[in-house]
Amino acid sequence: MNAAFQLSLLYGGMFLVVGIMMPFWPVWLEAKGLTPPQIGLVIAAGSLIRAFVGPLSARFADRTGERKRLMAILSTLSFIFFMPFAIVDSFAAILILQACLIGVMGPIMPLSESLTMLGAKRHGLDYGRIRLWGSLTFILGASGVGYYLKGAEPDLIWQAIAIAIALYALGTYIAPDFRSTPSPKSEGPGPITRVLTDKTFVIFVAATACIQGSHALLYSFGTINWLRMGFSEGVIGLLWAEGVLAEVILFVFAANAIKRIGPARLIALGGLACLLRWSMTPFAESLWAIAALQIMHAFTFGATHLGAIYFIADRMPEEISATAQTLYALIVSGFGLGLISVLSGHLYEDYAGDAFFAMAIFGGIGMLLAWSIRRRHPVH
Repeated sequence: MNAAFQLSLLYGGMFLVVGIMMPFWPVWLEAKGLTPPQIGLVIAAGSLIRAFVGPLSARFADRTGERKRLMAILSTLSFIFFMPFAIVDSFAAILILQACLIGVMGPIMPLSESLTMLGAKRHGLDYGRIRLWGSLTFILGASGVGYYLKGAEPDLIWQAIAIAIALYALGTYIAPDFRSTPSPKSEGPGPITRVLTDKTFVIFVAATACIQGSHALLYSFGTINWLRMGFSEGVIGLLWAEGVLAEVILFVFAANAIKRIGPARLIALGGLACLLRWSMTPFAESLWAIAALQIMHAFTFGATHLGAIYFIADRMPEEISATAQTLYALIVSGFGLGLISVLSGHLYEDYAGDAFFAMAIFGGIGMLLAWSIRRRHPVH
């Protein structure tokens, strides 16, 4: 089976899960009686366990060169931890399950990115064109569940996610078995120390944490906010799909964008887009205004993500690539997004849609940090 096709299936399963969970999991949580601060805390849950599992899995991957088998084990555990959501109702039980689920699911994404970039370096695979299949299945999940959710019980959300996680797990089992050169055991600095002592990498992580973290309010309360504005689940699913479709178009032309402006400038562009997008969001009350702003997701998320993946691949040696990807994901999608999600719960409860002004500040800070590293990491 063609490696690019195998990886496309892997990303397809992965983002089918995300495409359902991101827009509609908060709706399921609200249906269970959780308050906005509790929803924000649940969305942020998993950071602690992920902080333990992530570095351990990355260390194993770099020491052995393995990626595929570890991903298969973690995806199977993800399915096991998701099943009990069908029978729990209390906030405490939901919080514990969410922490376990994200704790084991979180490390799979950076391992997948590392696996794909190994294929890109050795076999000329186009990361952007592989990754876009994940975006397409995100669209399928968001728009499909949104369409069927109208008038249906929230349990449909759980059922759809369960099926998606099963498909995701299958994708890890059929992924190509690219292996990196095992990192030699030595008395010198370990992989984590080597990554975190790179000052440019630390600034890069801070920049992307601010930019990607600024999406926390949208991820946690975007659907809830739109429902309260009077839009149907079907329309909301299409709004989520529209943003990711714009992202797909960017991914098609990703290789040229990276070559022309370089990873650091692409990340700075994502920060500028966040500053503009979140500043205008509180004023967007019509469907057309919201739809116009959703197009900017191609830059706020897409450009930042592409810049980050290529930045890590360019800067970090192959033998510590899994550690670099994992630390990036842990800090940005774990701690960064998690902490801002907790903050978002309180901001949304107090200020509703006006809370997006705070997200604009995070985007602006990320833009400045990313711009500051453009000379440290020039275009290759």
